Amino acid sequence: MKRKHSLFVVATAALLGASLVTPVATQAAIPSITIWVDSPRLPGAQLYAKLMKGKVNVNVQLHAQGDLVAKVQLFNTVKKGWPDVVFGPPNDVAFLKNPLVNDVLQLDNLQPASVWKQFGNGNNWCELDGHIYCVKNDLAQTVLWYNKTLMDQFGYKVPTTMAQFAAIGMDVAKNHPGYSLGTLGDQAAYSGFLEPSQCPLNEAKNDTVVVINSKDPHCTRVSALVQPLIDNGVLDVRSPFDAGYIKDVGQAGKWLMEIGPSWWGQFVLRPASSYNIPAGQIATAPMPIWPGETKAYSGEYGGGIYTISPHSKFPKEALAFAMFMVGDKRNLVDVANPDGSHGAPTYPAFGPGNKIWTQAVAKDPYYAQNIVPALDTQAQLIWGGTKPVRYDANGAWGASFDPDLAQNKNMQHAIDAYATYTSNEATQVGYAVVSK
Repeated sequence: MKRKHSLFVVATAALLGASLVTPVATQAAIPSITIWVDSPRLPGAQLYAKLMKGKVNVNVQLHAQGDLVAKVQLFNTVKKGWPDVVFGPPNDVAFLKNPLVNDVLQLDNLQPASVWKQFGNGNNWCELDGHIYCVKNDLAQTVLWYNKTLMDQFGYKVPTTMAQFAAIGMDVAKNHPGYSLGTLGDQAAYSGFLEPSQCPLNEAKNDTVVVINSKDPHCTRVSALVQPLIDNGVLDVRSPFDAGYIKDVGQAGKWLMEIGPSWWGQFVLRPASSYNIPAGQIATAPMPIWPGETKAYSGEYGGGIYTISPHSKFPKEALAFAMFMVGDKRNLVDVANPDGSHGAPTYPAFGPGNKIWTQAVAKDPYYAQNIVPALDTQAQLIWGGTKPVRYDANGAWGASFDPDLAQNKNMQHAIDAYATYTSNEATQVGYAVVSK
């Protein structure tokens, strides 16, 4: 009995000792998060890591958008490797929410409802099944970007209808050959023409039914309008980021106008490493309207999101990083970028952050006029027909549409190729594909 009593005392003392030591160790530990961002978000993420030094260890890693989709299944297999928070394309939320993947955390209760309300409609893409699963970084609503200097020189009025847009394109080909009205590769055709026309290519009705119909009149009217502009060379079939297009058009001073997202000016037209269009030339206008419509809808080219892994040990710290990126002046306006510019290039989805960003951009002397009114107008007119789906709808543009358009230079053929590709993808993950 004495021996058993001694063992009990020793064991009890050991447990008490452990209970006394453990809270001290926990209190001393600094939270640690790993974040994945793309290159435009990298300066802000690195600044955040610097600001949080000693409070949160922030491991910043550069990854291309969509990288997580390719890797998360491997992480699930080996039971490790998940980053805490990832910046990626908006459709990732549906892929990650798939029960077979299960790598997105429900965020509703990680911050007050009053904060979520300040997104207004900006976070709609992140709200699934009545819950919030991501933080929307920005709205990538399309507007009409144009070179005011060239438009005035050539005597063109800013088009307010798609028919006027096409007519200018035909006149440019005849009287100003070599000048461009933009490109169609890398989702530019979708966000600039197909979505604003309400073409149903990824219109999820619910978790099991999706509309994919490239023969819908809202799609075929795009092909009818665009094809002559492809044929005469004023709409290029390359990506807007193609090095040849940048050299031949952007840097050669032959970019006239283009339907592009709200980040086009800061990220594409302005930088010396990109189109390098001189200051005082660029302006914006609302979207040209399609025939028979009462609203000039925008598409959305980008509009990335931050998702947080349910495997994260520090979800509140992960969310704090995302909120810094969408709402803090130090990232939105002040952060230094590698090209010498400052601030984020994108139109924030978070209300307070949006106010900070737009106030700065409205005063930017680079532009020929205040570009914000057109951005604000079209932020309220993003077509809502495109919904998150469990297949890689974004990647399908590069996998099917782009190579088909490059080879055949036929818009409708390329749209059909995309629809066939995504229909197969949708069916494989359990959707019923319908035409309306």
